[in-house]
Amino acid sequence: MPILMPSSEVPTIDVSPLFGDDASRKLRVAQEINKACRGSGFFYATGHGIDVRLLQDVVNEFHRNMTDQEKYELAINAYNKNNPRVRNGYYMAVKGKKAVESWCYLNPSFTPSHPMIASGTPLHEVNIWPDEKRHPRFRPFCERYYWDIFRFSRTLMRGFALALGKPETFFDPELTEADTLSAVSLIRYPYLEDYPPVKTGPDGTKLSFEDHLDVSLITVLFQTEVQNLQVETVNGWQDLPTSGENFLVNCGTAMAYLTNDYFPAPNHRVKFVNAERLSLPFFLHAGHNHVLTPFAPENQGDKELNPPITYGDYLHHGFHALIAKNGQT
Repeated sequence: MPILMPSSEVPTIDVSPLFGDDASRKLRVAQEINKACRGSGFFYATGHGIDVRLLQDVVNEFHRNMTDQEKYELAINAYNKNNPRVRNGYYMAVKGKKAVESWCYLNPSFTPSHPMIASGTPLHEVNIWPDEKRHPRFRPFCERYYWDIFRFSRTLMRGFALALGKPETFFDPELTEADTLSAVSLIRYPYLEDYPPVKTGPDGTKLSFEDHLDVSLITVLFQTEVQNLQVETVNGWQDLPTSGENFLVNCGTAMAYLTNDYFPAPNHRVKFVNAERLSLPFFLHAGHNHVLTPFAPENQGDKELNPPITYGDYLHHGFHALIAKNGQT
């Protein structure tokens, strides 16, 4: 069962000290992260140094210029059986059934010569891209953005490590550029006069995506400033605030598993809003062979620890469970 969060408050935390050398300022950031993750499970990160205006501009341009034929040719296996990829590619809208569409891409280091690609290890795919003559700045931007947001997320994890009573470099060895399974999703929610049927939650709220826990270590999200997210709290479902400048951060089930729910994955959902908007999450993952070895942060007493599991096994089971519960996105 999902953990009900005690609060819906979403603080804005200036994380820029995590890029510096002042230990006392870093510790203050860690204390704020600890409070947020034990409260609503969400916080806005400011001081990230990423050009979010350019991000929106490039993604909007991409979605507006993609043709139906391009979308199908690049669609993942769930929509196009000619494409063996299950992660990287286009996630199509289905007329009369599903309006949301997205593009997902993976680690640019996954080339044909990468050991995991060469051995056919699941969840590793060489990225395919739209035609670069028709979309000249899309791939270069996306590959730069992947590393910008990965490095920012890895820096955030230094704050999480301190918040958990660990050395700030605790997570560094597992978050390597060569092997990370992290993914970027560029999701578009359209405005439509004739919108397909939408789901309804048990409380009667119309939903674009039902309640779920993120399959990630942490999720780092930028989205259009249209209120849509809710978190499940002890007082029921509560709206989360929006930001046009900052990244919304929350823990996924890998962090919850690792910390024995000291930092839980907040249960959240997407309300139906018939408005043109973007949702651009980055899902931070370790490498396939990394072993998640749970530990007991402070104040957990003699609570039994979860057993160790490889990150590849965690991710495989997590994806299947999410699709089984909420359907193919």
